[in-house]
Amino acid sequence: MGFLTTIRRLANLPCLSFSALWLACAHAGAGAERRGEEVLERGGELAGSRAERATVTVTPTTVTVWGLTEVPDGSRLQIAFAGVDAITRAELLKAVEVRVAGTVTSVESTDPNRRSVVVETVEAVDGLLAHSGPLPHGWVRVRRNGEVVIRIWARLEVPRAALETSVRSVLARRGQGDPAAIVDGLPQQPSEALPAGSGP
Repeated sequence: MGFLTTIRRLANLPCLSFSALWLACAHAGAGAERRGEEVLERGGELAGSRAERATVTVTPTTVTVWGLTEVPDGSRLQIAFAGVDAITRAELLKAVEVRVAGTVTSVESTDPNRRSVVVETVEAVDGLLAHSGPLPHGWVRVRRNGEVVIRIWARLEVPRAALETSVRSVLARRGQGDPAAIVDGLPQQPSEALPAGSGP
């Protein structure tokens, strides 16, 4: 199932507003040790992990992407996990889109050929992610200002060689860009959800 199919399916789920989940990613609270929060419970495969401060990190062998969101206490975790998986995959697609758009031949952004390279590259990477399967998760229930919420995070690890191959499939055909340079330069911006010294 591709990224776009996942988003369409999640948008139709009755128990969770996907748009609210999507917005929560950008505004999810900080780490569990944040002032005014009490950790009530922790779980998931990544329960002992602390989400990386960067949304995307690149090593010589792996590209790692973290996604984060919060849902109200009592939410169905399986639906929330599917939502945070979509958010995590979207973080990588957004990073690839930004990098390719900034790297391909500098022409006017209205040039249809330039847009086509960006769109085709994102679609090629989306095809790679369609085969990634379920992601590992961590979650923590916290009480904050008398309200209980569940903070959920997911980690996507993509072999760097596979990502470069997906990017190369488009760029080689168009005669533009260096796939290794594009992957090296993926935006590694700190997550708004994780200030220094904290984690989920």
